Amino acid sequence: MFWEDVFIVAVGICLLGGVFALRVWVKRRRFYRRGPGGLQHFSKYSKAVLISTFEGFLMLLSIPMMILGMLILIFWYVLVKDIGKEKNNRDKQTERIESEPSAHFLVPAEQGFGTKKIYPIPSNHSLASMSCVG
Repeated sequence: MFWEDVFIVAVGICLLGGVFALRVWVKRRRFYRRGPGGLQHFSKYSKAVLISTFEGFLMLLSIPMMILGMLILIFWYVLVKDIGKEKNNRDKQTERIESEPSAHFLVPAEQGFGTKKIYPIPSNHSLASMSCVG
């Protein structure tokens, strides 16, 4: 369970880090291609089309990567939080059951489930006196 959590968190963080690195790289390239007038300068038209298309594709690809990375981390956090609550509830129930002598039994359907206290049979009663035969 621990290593699965580490792997999931690592994947989420790597996706978000990759998105950050990808977007910085593309924007840095665009920044250094700009001239004094604020326009990007290319040596050939074909180079401008290919590079702009490639960089636009990378920027579009970074959006689902960012969403996926955030969803992985959010769902992991929510599930870990729920599992922790379940474990705490289970531990509390175990402590309560161990400290209180009771047996779980099924009562009629309209009444649902219940518990009944268990106490040792007093020594002055015999098994014959517990029968319903009068």
